[in-house]
Formats: sequence, structure tokens, C-alpha cells
Amino acid sequence: MHGFAFSFELRQTLQFAGEHLVTSLLAFNVGVELGQLLMLVLFVPMLNLLFRVVPERVGTIIISAFVAHAAWHWMVERGEQLSRFPWPVLDAAALASLTRWVMALVAIGGIVWLVSVIRQHRAQRRNGETVNQRSTT
Repeated sequence: MHGFAFSFELRQTLQFAGEHLVTSLLAFNVGVELGQLLMLVLFVPMLNLLFRVVPERVGTIIISAFVAHAAWHWMVERGEQLSRFPWPVLDAAALASLTRWVMALVAIGGIVWLVSVIRQHRAQRRNGETVNQRSTT
């Protein structure tokens, strides 16, 4: 899935083009998965060693701090890159598009709410029938 997701963005950079598109995508995907497995092979023993030295809760806090630190730097870096691009002009077409998206989100929220109400009602009915069946027997 990584290969297909990234192929559109990385088509020119990594030369995902020509007659060998599927081969290129599969090779990219295999490379991504092998990279993830390599990280697991490296980090699982390191985590095991860390949790032998410090309690698991403290080790989890330390690792979380490192992850948060890296995420902060990545966010700032991408924010700087994003600030180079101009914001879209807020005109009638943009407001109409925004209105459509808001209407779609409200409709989806309404459907989710309706499904949850129906499920609760059915669960209450089943529980009520179970209680009624027990009381009559």
C-alpha cells in the first residue's frame, strides 16, 4: 500500500514511470517494508535492554519524550515549508466549496448519530425482552 500511496507524489523524483510501473511500485513497497522490519530488529532489543535498566513506565516516558521531540522538529520544519506557499484566496467559489464540505460533514455526523441511536434502541429492546422473558418464567 505504501508504494501505491507514494507513487503519485514521488513519480518524477523516483522515476515511477515508463513500462515498469508495477515493478517500480512493488520494489518501493518492498523497500519500505524492509526498512520497517530493520527498525524493529534494531529497536526491539534496545527497548528490551532499556526496560531491564529502568522500570517500564519510566522507559515509556523517556521514549515518548524523544518521539515528541522529533515530532516537534518535523512539525516546525514542515510548517516553514508550508509558509512558503500562498494561502488560497477566500472568494465565493472557495466559500461554496467550504460550505459543501461542512454540509457533507454534518450529514455524515447525522448518519453516525442516527445509527448509534438505532443501535441503542435495539439493545434496550433486546435487554427489555430478556428481562420480560425472565420475569414470565
